[in-house]
Amino acid sequence: MTHKYNTTTTDGPVKEAAEWFIRLHDENLSEADYMEWQEWLAASAANSKAFAKAESCWNKMDDLTDIPWPRDKKSPVKTLLRLFPSLTIISSLAATILIALSLSIFIQDSSLSPLTVTTYQTSRAEHKHISLKDGSSITLGARSIINVNYNKTSRRITLVRGEAVFNVAENKDRPFIVNVGKGSVTAIGTKFNIHSNNKDVTVTVLEGIVQVNPYLAQENPKKTSNPMVPAGKSVSYHDDGLISKVITTNVEAAVSWEKGLLVRIDTPLANVIEDVNRYSTREIIIGDPALNQISFTGTILNEGIDNWLHGLSIAYPIKVLDSGHNAILLLKKEE
Repeated sequence: MTHKYNTTTTDGPVKEAAEWFIRLHDENLSEADYMEWQEWLAASAANSKAFAKAESCWNKMDDLTDIPWPRDKKSPVKTLLRLFPSLTIISSLAATILIALSLSIFIQDSSLSPLTVTTYQTSRAEHKHISLKDGSSITLGARSIINVNYNKTSRRITLVRGEAVFNVAENKDRPFIVNVGKGSVTAIGTKFNIHSNNKDVTVTVLEGIVQVNPYLAQENPKKTSNPMVPAGKSVSYHDDGLISKVITTNVEAAVSWEKGLLVRIDTPLANVIEDVNRYSTREIIIGDPALNQISFTGTILNEGIDNWLHGLSIAYPIKVLDSGHNAILLLKKEE
């Protein structure tokens, strides 16, 4: 059996990725910590790529047994922990991931293939169509980031932020898994949309069926089921790990963004503005918390946001303050 090893040095994002990977597995992780991680991921493509590599390296490490570690051919994880006895358990785990990333050990044989992570990113008002080597495709929405990690046994995607439509080529031997927010979506051959914001993830199925698995379900399988979501249905899960009921949904509205529209039905204004800001050339800011939960139903043209804001000020008790610069402020009208 022939193995190939590539050795490189790493710093910066790789070290931070290892530390974040461990922090995210702490059961006492706070919402502020989670939001800080999301901001770190979105700060650069290098950060999101380093985290995806940390995740993949950790998943593979206990499978790598035929490696010439000093004086010990047991699990590399156990060996590395033995080599660094002065570190705490948490520090040791972070060091283990960091060392694996620094060494960049990729075994090429009949069972394992090289770790390759490709990052795709879109800017404001930009969409991108991505064709994958297995025949699957992804349409990436505006201001979105995605990592693609394929090997011989699985197809793993990480939606770091934003929105995407996944058109999955059927392969029962290689499940298509999308990690997003605090959960994952698994498909074999289907088409579905994922919309992610800072707190919620909504999965809408256009064709076939997918399984949605929030992390709470992984940690407490007796308390939370993993729903199978068929075509024409949607489900949401939240940053606290809880999941909604599977409901019948307006599929056309969910993917309207592909046609340059944002169709929203009974949606809190705060969520609507968050989506509109992915297309607006100027940042729209809600200056009064009382406006956040106003229920909005309507259609926004991605190229007609100024007209939409004018209409918003007529239909709702909202005052639009346009400074003519880089921001637009929304305030509650005085009665």
